[in-house]
Amino acid sequence: MMQNITVKIAERNFPLEIEAEKEEFIRAAVARINAEIEALQYDYREVELSEILRVVLLNEEKKLVDLEAAGAKEIDNIRKNIADLDAELGEYLSSR
Repeated sequence: MMQNITVKIAERNFPLEIEAEKEEFIRAAVARINAEIEALQYDYREVELSEILRVVLLNEEKKLVDLEAAGAKEIDNIRKNIADLDAELGEYLSSR
């Protein structure tokens, strides 16, 4: 079921239509983004908000790329394990 929520990022409201079961994840993401914005604003008081948001975007995208790379590596490991098990099973069955 879809529902409407409003989230606030960097003191600006954004209305969203989301699946009800994803609200918790959306709100957690917004909290993390706002925490990163606040930390950067504290460390770089003289930097404009638009620049802070660019850094947040870059940091989040880097995390996504890292996760994708880790996922691809894990998939490769699983494929190798399946191939190894298939080979072992083939050897076992042919020896019977």
